[in-house]
Amino acid sequence: MSSSSPAPKSPQVITALHGGVGMLVAVWGAGLPVLDARVDLGPTRLGLLLLTLALGAAIAMPLAGQLAHRWSDAAVLRIALPTAALLLATIGAMPAAEPMIALAAVFGICCGAINVGLTSQATTAERAAGRPVIARMHGFWTLGAVLGSSALAAALRAGGDSTLLLPAAALSAGALLTLLALRLPVGRTGADPGTAADPDGAAAQGPTRRMSPVLVGAGAVAAAAFVVEGAATDWAGIHTTRVLGEEPAAGATMYAVFFAAMTVVRFAGDRLRGAVVAPILVAAAAGVTLLGFVLVLLSPIVVEGAQVVVATGGWALAGAGTALVWPIVIGSLGASRIDPRRLSVVTTIGYLGGFVGPVLIGGLAAGVGLAGAMALPAALTVLLAAAAPPLVSRLLRLEPTRPLPSPIPTPRRTPCTHPSRSTCPKHA
Repeated sequence: MSSSSPAPKSPQVITALHGGVGMLVAVWGAGLPVLDARVDLGPTRLGLLLLTLALGAAIAMPLAGQLAHRWSDAAVLRIALPTAALLLATIGAMPAAEPMIALAAVFGICCGAINVGLTSQATTAERAAGRPVIARMHGFWTLGAVLGSSALAAALRAGGDSTLLLPAAALSAGALLTLLALRLPVGRTGADPGTAADPDGAAAQGPTRRMSPVLVGAGAVAAAAFVVEGAATDWAGIHTTRVLGEEPAAGATMYAVFFAAMTVVRFAGDRLRGAVVAPILVAAAAGVTLLGFVLVLLSPIVVEGAQVVVATGGWALAGAGTALVWPIVIGSLGASRIDPRRLSVVTTIGYLGGFVGPVLIGGLAAGVGLAGAMALPAALTVLLAAAAPPLVSRLLRLEPTRPLPSPIPTPRRTPCTHPSRSTCPKHA
């Protein structure tokens, strides 16, 4: 296939897509306490449910990067978004755990493809804008999650039937996302073939160059942050209901609190990225996140009546602290113009933290209880504080990779037929 220039990106459409995906994910995250109460999943089966979703996403993300490079990320999103909504609607109506677990694998495949497609769209849009815009886009993602989870919590408090509410919410979000995806321009994205990010600022000569350690490190930093975010997405509500003994609607509300705090920070995030040195910003974010998880860990043992208040403060601080890690990482990668295939590897490593982390928390919860299992994201936050600042410094030293100039075609040479080469006008 011949190379073509990336199609221009519409920041408004991409931003709206982030908001719609946040609403769709909210149906999953805020709906988990409802599903748990309906079919009695428990930590073990819930961990298995999350594991199948993680495996599906792990399979899908590298493949989605290849497809985005070969076709376009818009084409990937046009397939994955409506399919994910249909699957989530089906899961939300199911009366038994086993078919939920089976469908979660396919839902994970769609989620992985969506993550890669949105990341590629966002990095290309930020390059085109020439200024930080990714944090704001992710702010709309979390705003969508807040609105979706809050609406679901309100409907549940009003006595709505979850077997109708969850499918209706998923299908509504899916219809919106499908309409938005159809407005995306179709065109191959990312760097021109033959160029890639290089840790020393040089262009890589060919598509088979191995991933550099700095890119793998970028994925690992993102993975640590996504473990924290995944702990909130999949376990904040369950922690509220099973550990603190609250109703499912309170669990959905706790999910909303986490993402509300994240939303506030992300809307201020692009300004913060311009005002504060990125390594310092990442270190400060890790410290705030750690304080949040200390409060979550303490919430079951404080005086009765204050438990929900302490947990709410903890999840809010955790959301605020993790808000900017991924925007900083992918903003730096976007400036280096890596193509969707390499970007998908970084995205895979990062987002797998969000998928695999909750599974590990579920495994720990089966052994030490869910209250103690929250020590895992707290420990990873300490590692994030130590590893992220130097890694981000290295990312910011990457020079933008420029496309290699197109080779000048060599004209076909024809034999000289002049009787005397010395007097030939072409060879004089």
